[in-house]
Amino acid sequence: MNAAWRAELTKVATVRGQWIGAALAALSIPLVSLLVVATGGLGSSSTITWGAATGSLAGLLAFGIWSGILAAGEYATQTVVVSLTTVPRRPVLYGAKLAAAATVAGVGTLLSTALSLVIVLAVTPGHHPFGDPAALFGVVLVAMAVAALGAAVGIATRSPSASIVIMTVALLLPKAAGGLLGWLQPWVVGASPGTVASEIVGGQPLPTSQVYPAGVAAAIGTMLLVALVAATAAAYSFVRRDG
Repeated sequence: MNAAWRAELTKVATVRGQWIGAALAALSIPLVSLLVVATGGLGSSSTITWGAATGSLAGLLAFGIWSGILAAGEYATQTVVVSLTTVPRRPVLYGAKLAAAATVAGVGTLLSTALSLVIVLAVTPGHHPFGDPAALFGVVLVAMAVAALGAAVGIATRSPSASIVIMTVALLLPKAAGGLLGWLQPWVVGASPGTVASEIVGGQPLPTSQVYPAGVAAAIGTMLLVALVAATAAAYSFVRRDG
């Protein structure tokens, strides 16, 4: 598993299209955060840390789509045959791909949130409370889960375009269609990745309809459980089907 994981990371590092995609995904967080803060989106009671995390949804979406395209692209280019020849044990290859996507997303999000914090601090007046920068590690955790899920979706669908659609719907639809869910709205929206990241960071109150009723820890657990179920289903599909 370790060798396969390192091989997947080497692919990302040496294939220009792959590492450029990851870099652009990482840059989306500080750029969106800067846009929000520069246009007056930071409330008087909001923290600097919350301002640095305002671009987290864009980053989650970017990394989820990137990892989905990365995994599905091997079927489009038929390089999955080489991967299966090199690592014939499918569960090992599957785990390595998800772990590599999560690793890249984790490192990228860690660096981008740190840069976002510096940028927001530089452009924001000093009367805002600083908040807890350690909470930004929660955004890193969510990004890793989303990237792993994106890779699983890419492997399951074998289609870059289908992966883009599925990840976009999974990340944006809960909040966009929250009003149609009735009493389920806080349970669904509150456990969606973007909202979970906001709940972890804090610094600005969320609407009651978006707060997970059982608390932040339960929201994180629910999000991870859903991702695990989806990844397990994709793993079963990958192991059972021909490459």
